[in-house]
Amino acid sequence: MNRLLRTYLPFTKGVVQGFMAYRANFYVYILGDMFQTVVLLYIWFAIFSSASGNTIQGFTFDDMIGYVVMSTLTSLLIANDVHWDIAQDVQSGSIAMNLIKPVNYQVLKFFFALGNIFINLTFLFLPLWGGYTIYDYFANGALPDLSMLLFYIASVCLSALILFYINFLFGLAAFFVEYVFGFIFAKEAIMRLSSGQLIPLAFFPAGILAAFKFMPFAGLVYTPTMIYLGKYAGDDMLFHIAIQGTWVLLLAGVTQMIWLRAVKRLTILGG
Repeated sequence: MNRLLRTYLPFTKGVVQGFMAYRANFYVYILGDMFQTVVLLYIWFAIFSSASGNTIQGFTFDDMIGYVVMSTLTSLLIANDVHWDIAQDVQSGSIAMNLIKPVNYQVLKFFFALGNIFINLTFLFLPLWGGYTIYDYFANGALPDLSMLLFYIASVCLSALILFYINFLFGLAAFFVEYVFGFIFAKEAIMRLSSGQLIPLAFFPAGILAAFKFMPFAGLVYTPTMIYLGKYAGDDMLFHIAIQGTWVLLLAGVTQMIWLRAVKRLTILGG
């Protein structure tokens, strides 16, 4: 383990150092997500104001504020750029040099992703989550339940692994097609909807909801957010965490198989 950390932690530190040099770009990107969050809150305010009751699909307006904030923060926390990194490596030709280095390419990209997550946690999630927690305490007299918070952390760790493998798989598309950016943008659009980032999955028809719950995308945002809000508890919570764990194992296996195929047919597109 010590040897592993000594080998790969410098790559994580390099990501953090790169952020410190170009952090203005990071915050400009985050402003876009914050604007989306404000728009969503306004839309839900309008919906609840015109509703006949105080509850919609099991959500009060205070619940919805918590959902929008925590789903946004969760999606930002687990975000990584692995898919873009792999696509750039393949198209520039630097993938060949990476493959002959005495490092495991998948582990290398995982530690790059850890750098992204550390940045998101330190400079984004903790300050904004702290602000939301203070607001929730003064507005509703509520503080996060410690046990739910621990299960939320466990669920987010699985979410981060699921997203890492999904992004790694989409990055591998660069081995098979010359223009991978369209695939990645399509993936981002699908994930925003099916992960519950834009709207809680509970608002979908029962059949679609049942299908979404067993897809890996639901484990990215919807599951940890519902755990944090206390909507998933007891056996129901453990069941959804188990689904997340199952997808981590499945995606890890699929990633390994496609990685082996991709390396065999490696074609350097440039550089």
